Amino acid sequence: MAAAAALSNDGARVTVLEATDSVSRQFRGELIHPKGVRALESLGLKAPLLAADAIAIEGFAVTPSADAELLRLPYRRQHGQGLGIDHHAMVLSMRSALASRKHVTVELGAKVTGFARSAGRVVGVTQGEHTRTADLVVVADGRNSRLRSQLDMAPDIRLLSHTIVFSVRGQLPVARHGHVFLGAPGPILAYPYGPDLIRFCVDVPLGAAKGREAIVELLSTRYAPFVPAALREAMVRSLRETPFEGCATHAISTSRCAAPGVVLVGDSGGCAHPLTASGMTNALNDVLTLADELARGGPSNEALQRYQRRRYDFVRMREMFTDALYEVFCATDPGARALQAGVFSYWRSSPRSQAASMDILSGEEVRPSRFIAEYSMVAGLSALDTLKGVRTQPRLAQRAHVLKSLARTGLTRIEDAVGRTAKTALERYRLRLADVDVIAP
Repeated sequence: MAAAAALSNDGARVTVLEATDSVSRQFRGELIHPKGVRALESLGLKAPLLAADAIAIEGFAVTPSADAELLRLPYRRQHGQGLGIDHHAMVLSMRSALASRKHVTVELGAKVTGFARSAGRVVGVTQGEHTRTADLVVVADGRNSRLRSQLDMAPDIRLLSHTIVFSVRGQLPVARHGHVFLGAPGPILAYPYGPDLIRFCVDVPLGAAKGREAIVELLSTRYAPFVPAALREAMVRSLRETPFEGCATHAISTSRCAAPGVVLVGDSGGCAHPLTASGMTNALNDVLTLADELARGGPSNEALQRYQRRRYDFVRMREMFTDALYEVFCATDPGARALQAGVFSYWRSSPRSQAASMDILSGEEVRPSRFIAEYSMVAGLSALDTLKGVRTQPRLAQRAHVLKSLARTGLTRIEDAVGRTAKTALERYRLRLADVDVIAP
C-alpha cells in the first residue's frame, strides 16, 4: 500500500495484486519508528492510521531484571513520535485510503504465480495462464516470499528462535512506550497497539517444549515473573484463556534486491529479529528510496541499481545492530552478560548515550562507524564493571577465573563486532561491483 501511494504520487499507474480476499491471519509488524511515521505522513497515510486508533509511541523502556528499575530511552523530540497499531487495522485503513487515489487499483484475491520475461528483463507477472505486463514489478510479499526464489535471489536464512504472540488488556508501566523485559530465557517485547491493548512478543529459545499446554506452562513459570507485577496475572490469564500465535523467528539476508524490471521491498528483501521493531520502518525507507530513484530516472536499470545500493546502505546497519542487541539481551554466556551490564551502565551514564543508541535503534543513524563507536564504549564499560567485580572476589584463583572469562568472551565480542562491520563493508563493495552484471540489460 505504501509503495502504491509513493509511486502513484509521482504519476505512475499502479495496480496492487493482493493474494488474499481479506487480511493475513498471521501476526505482522505493528510498531513503526518516527522515521517510518514521517514517511507515512509524507504519503498522506498517517492520518488514516490515527483514525484507526493508532497509539503514539514516545520511546522505549527497558529493564534487565524483575526487581530493576525501568530505564527510559526516549526518541529525540525533533524526530517525532512512533506509532503502534493493530496490523489488520493498519492494512484496512491504508487500503481504504488508497481506494480513492486516481492512479491506484487494488485487486483482492489476485494471486501472482510467476513473472513474465522478455530479453532478460521482467516485464510483468503471471496469474495462472493470464499475464499482466508492467514497466516495473515491485515484490512485497514478506519474509517468506515465494516470488523471490524465482528471481535467483536466494537469501541467507538463519533460524534464531520462536516468537509467541498474544494480547493483554491493561497499561504498561510507562505510557506510550514500547517495553523490553529481560531476565527470562528470552527477551519480552511489549507495546501498546490500541486503547488499553498491549501486544506481547515473547522470544522462546529453540528446543523449548512444544504444544499449547507446554508453552503456557513455560511462559507462566519462566517468563511471567520478569513482567511487572501489575501485568503478570493478566498475562497468564490471556495465555490460558485466549488463543495465541507461535511463529519461527528468522534472520534473512539477501545480497540482491533488484534485477532488470523488478525490485524487492520490505521483508521480501530481508529481515532481522523483531526485537528492535525495525521491519515496518525499513520497509517504508525502501518505498521512499525506490520512489526517489524512479523519479530521477524512471524504471531504468541505473535507477534500480541505485535503489539497491541505497537500500543495503541502510538495512545492513540495521541487521548488524539487531544481531548484536539480540545476542546481548539473551545473555546466554558470561561475555554476553558482561556486555548486557555494560549496555545498562552506558545508558544510565547520560541522556546523550540514550539518544545515540535510540538513533541507531530507530534508523535515524545509519553509519557503521557510529555503531562501532557505541559498541566500543559499551564494551569498555563492561570491562570496567567486570574488573570491579574482580576486586570483590576474596580469592586470587576466583579473580583469575573472572579475568580469563572476560578475555575469552567479552573482549572477543569487540573483535566480532569489528569483523561484522568489515564483512558488511566488503559485501557492499562486492555488491557494487556486481551491480554492473546484475542490473545491466
